[in-house]
Amino acid sequence: MDFQALENDSILLQPLQTVDYDRLFQAASDPAIWAQHPDSHRYQPAGFAVYFGKLMETDCPFLIIDKTYQSVIGATSYYQYDASKSQVAIGFTFLAKSYWGGTVNRLVKSLLIDYAFQYVDNIVFHVREKNFRSQAALAKLGAVKIDEYPAPADPSTIQYEYAISKANWQQG
Repeated sequence: MDFQALENDSILLQPLQTVDYDRLFQAASDPAIWAQHPDSHRYQPAGFAVYFGKLMETDCPFLIIDKTYQSVIGATSYYQYDASKSQVAIGFTFLAKSYWGGTVNRLVKSLLIDYAFQYVDNIVFHVREKNFRSQAALAKLGAVKIDEYPAPADPSTIQYEYAISKANWQQG
């Protein structure tokens, strides 16, 4: 895959850089964003630093920018790209609470999915068992739960794996 910035009329996915730390932390500093996440302290400096470090280690992390206001509203990433399996994962995603429940998640995921399907046949998403908001968002996209297993980072919790295949994707 050729990782690059992606955009539509409303959203810009700009490759994340270390200099973006403060702008992204500002968008992430609401405790409600992380309430259903296993690391519910990501709104605090220490918790966010861990998240940011993991995000920067992915294949292609992005800032999510609202083009109307030129403001950072979240982050997302491609990770676990595997050309031999024709597969990539999308995740590490969060949106500022003011963008929940509307069309932004669909716009972001459609950009990522439409672009990825130029290179791969399958896209996976990993979600913890108690992250009901993300599970519902994936269902709206047409992703199907294909597996569940102890989470690699915390075997005391269950991680679900969802997938969308190129053949089943209804473009954004």
